[in-house]
Amino acid sequence: MTVIAFTRPKRRLSESISLAESEGFTVMAAPSLEIMPRSISDTEQLLRTIRRGDVVVFTSATAAEECGRSPLFRDSVAGAHVVSIGPGTAEALEHLGVATDSMPEEYSSEGIVGHLRGSVKGKKVILIRSDRGSRVLDQGLAAAGAEVVDFAAYSLKPADPGYLKEILDAGNMGKIDVFAFTSPLSAQSFAEAAESRAIKTADMLSKVKVAAIGRPTIDMLTSLGIKVDIIPERATFEDMIAAIKRSFSDPS
Repeated sequence: MTVIAFTRPKRRLSESISLAESEGFTVMAAPSLEIMPRSISDTEQLLRTIRRGDVVVFTSATAAEECGRSPLFRDSVAGAHVVSIGPGTAEALEHLGVATDSMPEEYSSEGIVGHLRGSVKGKKVILIRSDRGSRVLDQGLAAAGAEVVDFAAYSLKPADPGYLKEILDAGNMGKIDVFAFTSPLSAQSFAEAAESRAIKTADMLSKVKVAAIGRPTIDMLTSLGIKVDIIPERATFEDMIAAIKRSFSDPS
């Protein structure tokens, strides 16, 4: 069996493991990031400012879920144009009773900018995301003439590097076939944890396949001297698992 290793935020870990195992992988996984919620009072203060015709962009399922902690959420976005970065975010919104009005073809910050560029001049666009959000999004929409409100619904910080001990030991001994990365911060924190154990990340990963979601994650890995072998066409965890499966099934 192909052994896959990945890190995910704690609240996404169980479902991600189940998905990978359902596709026939042996999984080694650990928490990568801790999600620190914004106060509900801060979130509700933002929700009260949303007006009919505003564009509200959710860049992750977590952003939707954090807003969904407030009973004001569904009514606050009722007259707005709701944009989801991808199907996972749209599904999270649907569970909260909020319909997605549109979605970019490319599930990324660049995709959202391209999707909205021609329709947001003079409009207020509210970005609901993490504190690590890409500047590509707010800068691109501002350049398109939008009034951009950037709201960090939650903060991200690296999880305890001790969670990675088993994965790093197995990787260092050549017992992992593919490492998968889902965000720049998870890639960076993985490399830092490896270096703290005197493991050269680039050397270890040069002997296996590496998969990554999204251009920012690929750029981070490249800056660390790590070659990315598997890039899914769409930036979702599900598509990455499917791309990895195809890669190991391809006899070439």
